[in-house]
Amino acid sequence: MNFATKAFMIFLPCVLLIYHSLPTRRLKFTFLLLASWGFYASWNPWYLWVILFTTTVDYTAGRLIAVARTPAGKRGWLVASLLANLGLLAYFKYTLFAVQNGIWLAEMLGYSATAPDWALRIILPLGISFHTFQGISYTIDVYRGKLPAVRSYRDFALFVAFFPQLVAGPIVRASEFLPQLVQPPRVSAAQVQAGLQLCIYGLFKKVFIADRLGQDFVDVVFADPAGFAPATHALAMLAYMAQIYCDFSGYSDLAVGCAKFFGFEIPRNFNFPYLATSITDFWRRWHITLSSWLRDYLYISLGGNRTGTLRTYANLVVTMTACGLWHGASWGYVLWGVYNGLLLSAHRVWDRFAQGRAWVEAVRAHPLYRGLAWAATMWLVATGLVLVRTQDLATAWVFESALLGLGPATPGAAVWLPVWVWAMVGLVAVEHGLGGTHQPGWALQTWPSVVRAAVCGAAVVLLVVLGPWVSRPFIYFQF
Repeated sequence: MNFATKAFMIFLPCVLLIYHSLPTRRLKFTFLLLASWGFYASWNPWYLWVILFTTTVDYTAGRLIAVARTPAGKRGWLVASLLANLGLLAYFKYTLFAVQNGIWLAEMLGYSATAPDWALRIILPLGISFHTFQGISYTIDVYRGKLPAVRSYRDFALFVAFFPQLVAGPIVRASEFLPQLVQPPRVSAAQVQAGLQLCIYGLFKKVFIADRLGQDFVDVVFADPAGFAPATHALAMLAYMAQIYCDFSGYSDLAVGCAKFFGFEIPRNFNFPYLATSITDFWRRWHITLSSWLRDYLYISLGGNRTGTLRTYANLVVTMTACGLWHGASWGYVLWGVYNGLLLSAHRVWDRFAQGRAWVEAVRAHPLYRGLAWAATMWLVATGLVLVRTQDLATAWVFESALLGLGPATPGAAVWLPVWVWAMVGLVAVEHGLGGTHQPGWALQTWPSVVRAAVCGAAVVLLVVLGPWVSRPFIYFQF
């Protein structure tokens, strides 16, 4: 069920009305869990077993880890949880990718092969990459002694299936969500106001900016790169950067806003990433809950920066390669992950060189250096996104050449630089400038109430008058 649909606009008020009318904690949370499972099943009821299975396995593993008498026993149940979650994720998400690569290898060796029907029929369950990571983080935290095992199956299942963040995050940790279940959270007027603002803001970013940029410009240029000049290719990459940010951060705003209506606080997922002045800074701002998850549960588990210089860089590359595979089962995503891992390693080398050298720190503090660092970071981010947005290396090089200013003009290629695209990219720049340069949070919440009301009202008007009639699925639903 897409947040930006009439069906969800009916579903959410009905769930809120019933939830807040129920008198006891048990009834409230039971109903909210059933509503969340219903939300999941609305996509495909036959796949409800996936989330029920992983929830049951992780709940049971957590309880058994807590009572295990030996380290080996604890490790055994942790491994069972990891195998269940990662096994299902691998089957649904990577089986076809593995089969296709096997066929390619067979053909390279002179054999004929085709993909079996059962592999072609595999459908990726909704939000599996997100809810499996939540379950894994819970069992690892219990194993590490950072979190007690949950006694209530209902509470644990609600943590996994809570519908605002179920489909595309943020990836909420048990330590953040479960303490809020001790008593049904009371909803304050401030939470309702903040939730409404976030929902309007997120819907505006998704429907008015992301959907329109994607449908009317980005998709058109990427579908026929030979038909457009390098200047259009470069603008298409800027537009794609704006599209993917507004699409995913718009969903995150909606998720955080909807959670507030129930009294729950879930972590924000973006902190104005296009203000980053290094690739490390970018990954601290983009998809924050995934970045921190990979750091705490993969990078540190591999040894982090405690195992020597070369091993640290290897850990960074392995972690980001896993990040790429998490996003998609294709070699483009693998290359994107490796690319980001190498960039993070290179920045770490530079950062270690700068430490203790006063002249380097002075240069880094200069506004001109910061401006150049920002421009270089945005170029590196755009270069990486080319790898996942294009379908083959030849097409990728067309857009990379445009970003480098080397793209040759194809005879008859059109120079298409619509003003409305610049305006929408400019809106994203203004949002970053007004919000990110003043405080780490969402700046609109600090403005006078009259200004906030005017901004939200203008967003609603633009959505109604100029927004597309049909909302496109959120990009991160495919993950």
